[in-house]
Amino acid sequence: MQGSQIDTPLTELGKEQALFAKEKLQGIFFDQSYASPLKRAKQTAKIITRKDPRLDKRLLEFDYGSWDGQKLSDIYQKYAQYFDENYNLLPNSWEASGGQTYAEVTTKVKSFLTDVQKKHKNETILVVSHGFTIKLLVAYLLDIGKLESLNEPANASVTKIVLKNDTQTLFYYGK
Repeated sequence: MQGSQIDTPLTELGKEQALFAKEKLQGIFFDQSYASPLKRAKQTAKIITRKDPRLDKRLLEFDYGSWDGQKLSDIYQKYAQYFDENYNLLPNSWEASGGQTYAEVTTKVKSFLTDVQKKHKNETILVVSHGFTIKLLVAYLLDIGKLESLNEPANASVTKIVLKNDTQTLFYYGK
């Protein structure tokens, strides 16, 4: 499991996925880019924009506590009660892992969105974060109370959120 405590660079597959994301975003000029301070996010942002992004800790991946760095298959087997049949993480996993709560991460991403909305009116911003953090952000935007109803987006997929005045609209997720 690769959470906020695991800071590895992109693998060759990760670089290919970042290049594919860049292709999907071709023709879009980004006024600014932000990324999680983890190497894999910074590298993805730089591949897409060819510039170093602004780093923001609020975009870090979910902290899975003692589960970070362990094989997913081992975690699924040992802690099956914290996953549904689609391997979505269920609430209260932090009780076993010592990781973050959904509320802690959601508070950070809400703060990030509010700041970006104030600082970058009428600008196009690239934000590179991590799967579970993006899932929590989208769950907040759509007011999804049952988080396991939303699968985590694939690595290097594209999610489009438009922030205008007092509205935050999800256009697509995990594309």
